[in-house]
Amino acid sequence: MTAFLGRTSTATTVKEHNVKPKKIALFGASGRLGGAIAAEAVARGHQVTPLGSADADITDPTAVAKAATGHDAVVAAVKGPDRTVSKGAAALLEALPLAGVDRMVFIGGGASLEAAPGTRYLDSPQFPEAYRDTATDQARALELLRATDSEVNWTYVSPPPMHLVPGDKTGQYRTEARDTPVTDANGESRISIGDFASAVLDQIENRTFPRTRITVGY
Repeated sequence: MTAFLGRTSTATTVKEHNVKPKKIALFGASGRLGGAIAAEAVARGHQVTPLGSADADITDPTAVAKAATGHDAVVAAVKGPDRTVSKGAAALLEALPLAGVDRMVFIGGGASLEAAPGTRYLDSPQFPEAYRDTATDQARALELLRATDSEVNWTYVSPPPMHLVPGDKTGQYRTEARDTPVTDANGESRISIGDFASAVLDQIENRTFPRTRITVGY
């Protein structure tokens, strides 16, 4: 298991990080998480191209390749009906090599994390039916990424299964490559949206956790 401690909250620019500014194409920038990720990227000094469904259909490899060309990395934070998430993952894996982009951070779900060995949160009878289709599609996207032979250097980021809460960045979080939630001393798995966004940008800047699923918590 690989672990990474979050940055302190004072390190918020590419100059302070000693990182070259990057051009980031962000699918789903208008969503709650996408917006937070965009704000964190800009705060760190990166250039963000926000992409919504009107700009590029993430399920269309041709549209994805056109939108991603000229960028250093792509972040996908999308949801939608008709398997939008897994179709988007497939399109990205096909399109990004054509666009000359080898780094992708894919924002997935926390329900595919395991509540017990071999049992995901979404498999529980108590899991809310209103969210099951989306959670299943997010899990399907993870399976697709893990099975690919694409040259794309992807990282799939899962929030905690329940407690992704409003809040600013503290910089005090843990990022680990695992299929179970990161928990605190009380056994609770939680992260603020601000810290989650910060953890996503860490992956872009440091190129850590290649071709694996990670999750974040305090």
